Amino acid sequence: MKKYLVYISLLAIISCNKSDPKVEASSSVTPERSVTLALVNNQVGKEISWKGFLNGKTPVFIHYQLDGNIIVGEITYLNTKNKLPITLVGTTDSDNNYRILEFEKSGNITGVITGKPAEGIFKGSWFSPKTRKELTLNLVKKDTVLPSKKIETKLDDVFGHYHYQYSEAGYQGDLVIRKFPDSKAVFGITSVTGDPARNLAQIDDDTIDLKTTNFTYKLADTDDCEFNVKFYKGFAVVQYTQGVCSGQFGMNATIEGIYMKTK
Repeated sequence: MKKYLVYISLLAIISCNKSDPKVEASSSVTPERSVTLALVNNQVGKEISWKGFLNGKTPVFIHYQLDGNIIVGEITYLNTKNKLPITLVGTTDSDNNYRILEFEKSGNITGVITGKPAEGIFKGSWFSPKTRKELTLNLVKKDTVLPSKKIETKLDDVFGHYHYQYSEAGYQGDLVIRKFPDSKAVFGITSVTGDPARNLAQIDDDTIDLKTTNFTYKLADTDDCEFNVKFYKGFAVVQYTQGVCSGQFGMNATIEGIYMKTK
């Protein structure tokens, strides 16, 4: 991301190529005020489990927990040799639509799952930001009992570097937050759209009061460009609180999204 900072003045005036609705929509999150039907089926302290197929061929097992409109879980591809689980983090909206991102530890997003669970069945799709391939997803709810992992974090653990990218060519973002004395912190956010234009959205480093694991920030000299940053164990969620900060960033660029902690 550092290489883009050199060209801030240029990027601000570059017109972006038409954005990809699949990726752009996937990078957004739903405000916490949304009420989701998904919570009705979530047993306290237990994961929700599904099993099924991608494109009718690749067997997968998915489990997750819900915290408000945030989804945290794992997907396992059952046809792989080691069957290693892959981190899932996503959101639900007010109509109970799911949008879940499949993350590598580096913050690279290898898959975007969209769909809507209903009466023990989950029908949707899986999309690859790298290959642009989209596959159908059909799951059936399972009675597998898995205890929910702790996703809350401590204040001292929020500091560091967070990143996401929809492959090397897609949308990318970085959030950095550093600890300062007297309950202060310095944070900054930089994100760009997909190539070739790479339009920019940036929040310059600023000092804030930080006494909890979330904060709300309003961009100076604006009426409604405000966003909330909430930290979880291993990731952070940035979401607008009053619209999309129209006119503040490059075309189609946004700071909103889910950022994975990388260091």
